[in-house]
Amino acid sequence: MVGLVVLAPLRAGATNGMNLIGYGAVSCGMGGADLALVDNATAMNINPAGLSGCCQPEISAGLSLMQSRNHHADSHGNDLLAREQQFPLPLLAWASPLPDSAFIVGCGIFAQGGMGLEYHHFRTPFADRAPLPREHDSLSSNLSYMKITPTLAWRRSDDRLRLGISLNLGYAEADMRLFPATSLYLPASAACTEVGFFGVKMKDARAYSAALRLGFQYRWGDFTLAGAYLSATDQHFRGGRAQVNYNAIGAGLRGYEAELDGFNWPQQIGLGCSYQVSPALRLALDVDWINWSQAIDRIRFSLHRNQADEVPQRIRMNYPMHWNDQWVIALGLEYRLSSRWRLRGGYNYGKSPVPSRYLLPYFPAIAEQHLTAGLGYAAGRWRLDLACEWALPHAQASHNSLYCHHGFKEEMSQFTTHLLLHYRP
Repeated sequence: MVGLVVLAPLRAGATNGMNLIGYGAVSCGMGGADLALVDNATAMNINPAGLSGCCQPEISAGLSLMQSRNHHADSHGNDLLAREQQFPLPLLAWASPLPDSAFIVGCGIFAQGGMGLEYHHFRTPFADRAPLPREHDSLSSNLSYMKITPTLAWRRSDDRLRLGISLNLGYAEADMRLFPATSLYLPASAACTEVGFFGVKMKDARAYSAALRLGFQYRWGDFTLAGAYLSATDQHFRGGRAQVNYNAIGAGLRGYEAELDGFNWPQQIGLGCSYQVSPALRLALDVDWINWSQAIDRIRFSLHRNQADEVPQRIRMNYPMHWNDQWVIALGLEYRLSSRWRLRGGYNYGKSPVPSRYLLPYFPAIAEQHLTAGLGYAAGRWRLDLACEWALPHAQASHNSLYCHHGFKEEMSQFTTHLLLHYRP
């Protein structure tokens, strides 16, 4: 009955699956090739060992603005763009070395996600099966995820070896609208089996989580080798308020409490290296493995209400997603123009982890290639970094019959701007 509802509380604009390619303008300006290079307060959300590069107290504040372009086409008459939106992704981080010690402490707040998708005037697949009061409805998904990252880092006296550990404390919220004005019920007959769909909207589902990030950096002259590991994050969304449209059976709109399980953030392992080619130029390469197959495999969606009447008290459904693990390759360079100016560029590639068979119109996390560029300026105790990131257009077709009976195609691209300001008192 609510088979189309299961995965709605997710957002569609993403980069490497649901992960951003980097955090902060320095990281993103180099295509996310940052494991061996990061040496500022944002390191706690990249490679915590890099926090050891903060030889004095440092505060970093940043803002990224993400703009996605999503296009949907199918045989039900849809050929439309999602509503244009901008999603702000803030960060704030602080780090300081402990007096007379090899240890550095820090804490940060990072927007891990902040994407979304809204289709208005979407012609529903049910309009081809039966007369409806309205053939078009809305389809949207929404996820925000923020982390607090207390961090401890250590460096050897010769600064060749750096180690770090950060605790990732997460908070997520999910909302969705899945054809909320649509309600259809066709009883079984000699010509067809029973058909029913009751539109749903849900908001305020919340999840709390914890994960651990470990990292190292080791230098041999002009060459640096680095690695980082992030543990998996289990997220159990609770407290959601849902409304189901039962108008087709004369029961009106009914409220439910909503829960969502099986939608998690994956464990991730990355290795990277950098090489100082000359006093002005350095290059970086990262390879990351993201374990999506364990994080997003099967979603369990539940609605329940205390009142017993003509509509179900409990609705449960399992829905297969079966995402694939993802290998991400990031290449970056930084060129020192002068003592104050730095120029950056990068490329990032990760094959879409979403199998075509399970692609959803309101969650096409299918971006694969990214081009980036950045600029840095330092003056005294201040440093300003800017970057832009372009996820190249990528299309993927599907025959997921839940949404479009004869197949559909999703295309997405994305443009993100980044600003990061550092201050060392």
